[in-house]
Parts: sequence; structure tokens; C-alpha cells
Amino acid sequence: MDNRIRVFREARGLSLDKLAALVGSTNQQISNLETGKRRLTADWLLRLGEALGCHPWALVADDLPQPLGLDEIRLLDSFRDLADAPRQAVLQLLESISPGRLERIEGG
Repeated sequence: MDNRIRVFREARGLSLDKLAALVGSTNQQISNLETGKRRLTADWLLRLGEALGCHPWALVADDLPQPLGLDEIRLLDSFRDLADAPRQAVLQLLESISPGRLERIEGG
């Protein structure tokens, strides 16, 4: 798995030794994580994210999930309250406004 641990570490001016000390590990362990020789688990992402002052997801992704805006929350809540037939009508309307968008989202 590609990751950006080294990028964040170097941007913060941390050596392998210093980052290792911050997460309670060894510099060899951090090096193995950076190079992908050791599996980057959720626990490692959390520990490293805290030590590097970033969201754990930022270590493995270029884009962080964006929080929903108020309009999106209202829309989602309303959609969830709909019965099946009105839901399908909303989806058809969305498909007519933005053809192919729903298929791309669903992976189809």
C-alpha cells in the first residue's frame, strides 16, 4: 500500500528516531511502514496520524472525506424518509439531470 508517512514526517522535520519515539516504536519499524515492508494497520494509522498531527486517512489518501453540508444532510434525511416508489422517482430525476452519474457512483 502506498502511503505518505515519509512526506508528513519530513514536512514536520522529524527523523525516523523521533517519530518512532513519539509512537513508541523503533526507527526500523517506521522505515518498514514507510516503504510498505510492514502492513499499515488501522492502529498504526491512528498512532502515526496523532504523532504527525494529521488525519490518519491523510497518510494513505490524497483526498480526505468531506463533511456533509447542511443541504446535503437535509436531502439525505428526506430521502431516507421516503418509501420505495418515491425514492425510485428521485433517483430517476437525478439520472435525468446528470446522466451516468449514479452509475459511476455505484461502480456500474
